[in-house]
Amino acid sequence: MSELEGTTLSHYRLKHLLGKGGMAEVYLAYDEHQDSDVAIKVVHRDQTEYVERFQREVTAMKAFTHDHILPALDSGQDGPWHYLVMPYLAQGTLHERLKTQGPLTMEEAGVILEQIASALQYAHEWGMLHRDIKSSNILLRDEQYAYLADFGLAKVVEERSDITRTGYVMGTVEYMAPELAEGPASTSSDIYALSILLYEMVTGNVPFRGGTSLGVYIKHQLEQPVRPSLVNPILSSSVEQVILRALEKDPHKRLKTPRALAQTYSQALKVSAQSPTIPVLAPNMAEEAPTVVVRFSPKRLKSWLLYLPASTRKAIAAIAILVLLLTASLSFGFFVFGNGQISAVQAMRGASAQFDTSSGIKSPQFTPTPQNTPTVVTSKSTPPAGHKHKHKKGDG
Repeated sequence: MSELEGTTLSHYRLKHLLGKGGMAEVYLAYDEHQDSDVAIKVVHRDQTEYVERFQREVTAMKAFTHDHILPALDSGQDGPWHYLVMPYLAQGTLHERLKTQGPLTMEEAGVILEQIASALQYAHEWGMLHRDIKSSNILLRDEQYAYLADFGLAKVVEERSDITRTGYVMGTVEYMAPELAEGPASTSSDIYALSILLYEMVTGNVPFRGGTSLGVYIKHQLEQPVRPSLVNPILSSSVEQVILRALEKDPHKRLKTPRALAQTYSQALKVSAQSPTIPVLAPNMAEEAPTVVVRFSPKRLKSWLLYLPASTRKAIAAIAILVLLLTASLSFGFFVFGNGQISAVQAMRGASAQFDTSSGIKSPQFTPTPQNTPTVVTSKSTPPAGHKHKHKKGDG
């Protein structure tokens, strides 16, 4: 579709390609009516399945009015092309920023988290799931102002649609919650993806990568994430505890709302300011890997999992026994963390060795503000026209 450069759709003259994904492309365009630059997303009508997603995105963006949800300026069809017009943001995506500048500070991550959590909370309260939270769907107006974009996979809670076919899971595998292998998307799976995003903001990388989409998703099922402080030594213990709790495999153990995650993280930052951070040994950062949107059968995944857990757990148990033997006689002990990483630390000769076979996650050293889980709208109704969400400080 790059041949569209220089052509005009309605009154939008397409200048050059900004990016592409799936069956759509995004161009920088000139709005001849408003005398300004805009971003325009286009998809060909022959891409029947993607057109349905595209129309879903248009509907969601037009219905929502929120400070941190990217607004739709216009939409329509010109010949074979469906188009969606959005503000042009020269700062690009959060993914691009992390790739070029590295991880954010804890405070910077808190600012972005609060904004995106607020947008997601708003969508959930209107009964809409996003289902594709990731850093490349976070657009930056500047370094401290972010928008949640791309509602192409958005779905009304409990809605049944051909866009989500029986036996398939849709989304971006690096951000997909473990429970999606056996059940539908939920507010909790959106919160899990938001927590992956938080991990990525403070470390520069998502916690799970692999050579195949199935391999990555198996890691979501079986492995604990590498502790964020092992990747970024300046992270505080209180911040790390919030992130690891948010990434619980069991959705019932996670924070219940996007707002609760943002507020709990904010409290962790206050605790961090009152206590020094002790650096730990940090491994090399993982290489950047492409993020792909995948569809795979949960039944096929479960057949793979039948063979993996036992051997994986036996291997971990064998390492644990070896570690206990070594620490009993050597002056250098090895501490095995719940995520499977081994870090050598100097131990006092004669000191008793302790080994924790759990994930090593401790309860936070602070008391989170109690949150009331919002009533989620399950109807297909959309927000009233002109509805403006005015969130207060601490509202997420």
